[in-house]
Amino acid sequence: MKRTMILLLSMLMLLLAACGKETEQQAFQPGAPVEAAFTLEPKELVAGDTVTFFVKVTQDGQPVDDAKEVKFEWWKDGQEKHETIPASLQGDGVYTAQQTISEPGSYFVYYHVTARDFHNMQKTPFTVNSKTGATPSTPQANAGQSHDHGAAGHTNAETVDYHFSPADNIQVATPAALTVHLMKDNKALDKATVKFEFWRGNDEKHSFVDATETAAGQYEGSVQFSTAGDYTVKVHVEKGDIHDHKDFSLSIK
Repeated sequence: MKRTMILLLSMLMLLLAACGKETEQQAFQPGAPVEAAFTLEPKELVAGDTVTFFVKVTQDGQPVDDAKEVKFEWWKDGQEKHETIPASLQGDGVYTAQQTISEPGSYFVYYHVTARDFHNMQKTPFTVNSKTGATPSTPQANAGQSHDHGAAGHTNAETVDYHFSPADNIQVATPAALTVHLMKDNKALDKATVKFEFWRGNDEKHSFVDATETAAGQYEGSVQFSTAGDYTVKVHVEKGDIHDHKDFSLSIK
């Protein structure tokens, strides 16, 4: 009888362990990626026109109406200054924003979509024609200024586009997530080695944290700032011949 009870208890423990492992695997199973499709109207722009940027956000074919953040970043080819405008949900997963552009020339626009633990971004070139009818040449999507949100990195033939996204309201002595989304040639830069280096003001001591790729081209690291102040966060990226870094400013309360 005692042996039978021990056998039954052993089988029960094995069953519970198997169920627990299965549940754990299900809990960590990633969801379907969030997709984004971009358009703009009108297709033929003239200086002084108002352009409407559209991005339709879906997951597994279904509209995503609960995106954490959707915005558009645009700039004129050759200019360092970028303008960023927030998008509004129109329904059925469609987010839009409008911008009046007064100068003719070649432009770029990035959409940034943060939703359900995914971040999507893509650069699209567009042209604003002169009222006199002159048509500037349309730039290529992988041309123009590097999208860095910060200071320039190493000079090399590789152009890495950065979108740095720290957690909101980071507090002193509290673990917080730093996230960066990397792209090259308008495609996610995956399987790279990424590190966050950070320091306060002119401090000589610098701290380093390895980042983990949580989605294609999206890297996250957990950091903790010991004191309040203005910090510099340098993102280091290495993959093959790519050896790059960018600086970003971060204020900790």
